[in-house]
Amino acid sequence: AARSALAQDTRSVDALRGLGYALYRQDRSREAIEALQAALDLGRDPATEMLLARIRKGAQDEKGMTEQRLARFTVHYDGEAHEDVGREILRVLDGHYATLVTALDHQPKAKITVILFTQQGYFDASGAPAWSGGAYDGTDGKIRIPIGGLTTSLTPEMDGTLIHELTHAFIADRTHNLAPRDIHEGLAQYMQGKRLAQELNAEQMRRLADDGGRSVAGFYLGALAFVEHLIAERGLGGMNDLLKALGETGNPDRAFEQVYGQGYQATRQAWATRFRQQNGS
Repeated sequence: AARSALAQDTRSVDALRGLGYALYRQDRSREAIEALQAALDLGRDPATEMLLARIRKGAQDEKGMTEQRLARFTVHYDGEAHEDVGREILRVLDGHYATLVTALDHQPKAKITVILFTQQGYFDASGAPAWSGGAYDGTDGKIRIPIGGLTTSLTPEMDGTLIHELTHAFIADRTHNLAPRDIHEGLAQYMQGKRLAQELNAEQMRRLADDGGRSVAGFYLGALAFVEHLIAERGLGGMNDLLKALGETGNPDRAFEQVYGQGYQATRQAWATRFRQQNGS
């Protein structure tokens, strides 16, 4: 679409910006930088400047990395130092990909880029909090994973992180990045195999119900509880219908109305009230 617009007007700032973002999402950073710089040459724009700075930082973070392009993934890692563990992570990701295609009834249209960093390089590149074991970035569509100290015998925590972050990529692709954050995080945990009843004892459940998700941990657990509730209502098929509706309508309220009979906020509030009544003080 951007190239068609540029064929009509080579000086279209909107088309150059759109082309830059599309190339960025295709992991073609050098071409994206050229398109965005061309847009800025025609006039200053803070949003374009921020995106350009972000792409340049990402290119610097990944400088010197080895790249492998496979059927479903493009993988970047720092050469021979992590070749063996990178190969094992790819094997595990490939298995999780097949699982998610079946469970979520969807296959992403484009390859998913996965970047394997040293521990410090990961935090510098992702800006993720110290407790993070991985991160999916909805802006560039990339998964970033810290692999410092890992061996080819991946830990259960790393295995869980891989399917968690890969689920985010599937959700973003299916919904055009419009899924509410609690759906994103709740479903990622659900596909990871987490269940609220196994994560919390009765006292912790009471505290969660009373807390209402105000803490970081409370938000994640509340998101899992909300997604479990939605799946109990209409099964995983209903969740897939919701993701599809989000992508088709571009509107969370309309999508929830189609699948669950009322808008997003109303559905969430009804669940929260019921959850407090059943589990709170």
